[in-house]
This record gives sequence, C-alpha cells and structure tokens, in this order.
Amino acid sequence: MRYRFTLAVMTAAAVLTGCAKHAASDAPDEFAAGPTQIDVSHIKTRADDGSSVFLTVDGKDAGRLPNGESKLLHVPAGKHQVGGYVPTLFGLGRVTIAPVEVTTSPEDVKKVAYTVTRNKATFVENKGEQG
Repeated sequence: MRYRFTLAVMTAAAVLTGCAKHAASDAPDEFAAGPTQIDVSHIKTRADDGSSVFLTVDGKDAGRLPNGESKLLHVPAGKHQVGGYVPTLFGLGRVTIAPVEVTTSPEDVKKVAYTVTRNKATFVENKGEQG
C-alpha cells in the first residue's frame, strides 16, 4: 500500500512541477524598449511538435515564443546572440538551441527565424528580408 501511495505522490509532484510558471515569461520587460529591433518568428513545420520556445538574447531570458507567432525584441545596437531553449518533459530540465549572431543597427529590423527540420531545431537570420 505504501508503494502505491509513494508512487502516486511522486507522479503528482512531477506533473505539478511541469505546470509551474516559467520565469522567462516575466523577463520581456528588459527587451520592450531599445534603439534597435530583432523580429523573431517561430516557423511552423511538419517536424515541429508545436512546443513553445523560450527566447534568450545574450544569455538572458527574453520571453516565450509560441509556435507560428513572432516576437519583436528591442536591444542596444551591436552584436547579439539570439537563441533559446525548450523545457523537457515535466519541466525538470531544458534543451538548449544554439544561438545565431546578429548585428543590429537603428536603420533596420533584423529578422530571425526559429525552425525545426528533421528533428533539428535552429535559429537563422533572414538576411534577404531586412527593412
């Protein structure tokens, strides 16, 4: 009987841990104002499981990016690393997606796309679509 109770408690704790609110959703205030902009899009693909990605800029949480949506980040001019991560099952860890380096300037909005192809998640700069 104890074994079943212990198993039930551990399962409930794991499920509730996965439902916990992520601190990344509170972080976007830092990226709400600034002289330059980065427009990050989460491109829908067949290989994507529909999970949201949590964006990072220079290693700092920049907010949640749901599948099929875009997020405009305001940053100082210069070089920045735009990357992210996806929480693992039950929120016990995370899978980090390698960042892409972009150089921002006040003259244009940098466009970055997050895509999943053949089970590989990547961030890429859309160089032909600035403006």
